[in-house]
Amino acid sequence: MLRAQEQRLGVALVTTSTRGSTLTPVGERLREYADTLIHTVTDAETSARLEHRELNDTLRIQAPQTLVEPLLLPVVLQLQEQHPALKVYLLADEHPIHIESDAPVHLRLMRGSLPGSVYARPLGDLRIGLFASPHYLNKAGRPENLNSLALHALIHCHREGQAPVWRLAEGQSFRFEPRLSVSASAAGLQAAIEGAGIVRCYALEARRACAQGLLEPVAKPLWPKADTLALTYTLGIRAPASVMAFLELATPWLRAQLAE
Repeated sequence: MLRAQEQRLGVALVTTSTRGSTLTPVGERLREYADTLIHTVTDAETSARLEHRELNDTLRIQAPQTLVEPLLLPVVLQLQEQHPALKVYLLADEHPIHIESDAPVHLRLMRGSLPGSVYARPLGDLRIGLFASPHYLNKAGRPENLNSLALHALIHCHREGQAPVWRLAEGQSFRFEPRLSVSASAAGLQAAIEGAGIVRCYALEARRACAQGLLEPVAKPLWPKADTLALTYTLGIRAPASVMAFLELATPWLRAQLAE
């Protein structure tokens, strides 16, 4: 089928060697278009199946704790408004204590590279940045490089046992002595708003405070490369109806949030 497609288009889509087969640049672009078409068709079929179906099962979704409130909660509440009998468990990666330990997680919000065995909806890029209040920066100055950043009060949002090291641009690791360490990202963000120093967090976490003038981006050239974000799920088109309903509702909304 691939060879017939190549002959029809007059271009090579796949190169084959002793190491295996890989897509050519043209093949990669064609695959991107095909993925979009497949997702569109899948969404349309799901919408037709679920239009008159009431969901009353239990949906389990896992995500990094800092992404639960800004990304998942609005979609979950909207889905439950459409299907009042649907029960949802939102589980944080950092605290893997399942209410029902033997129950499977249906969907995961995953950063970075994905295992090849999962079905996934790519959502976009998840940017991590540095932020501080204008009041703090007007008093302490605006850092432009690592040397000047090291002179500032830094807020470290960490998990238990995690060293105060920030991953920055071009793979640089920046080890520092934090002025304030907190285990909750929301608390670190609030401390930065109050003028305690510079915090490293997801840009979407700081978006509202930046729009209100409570925070501003700091030293953008030092920001690390964005992570990719995807919704992964099991069983593909054989997944429960609640999974497909969540995907249909969440995918366009999450893509829009990450594109801002």
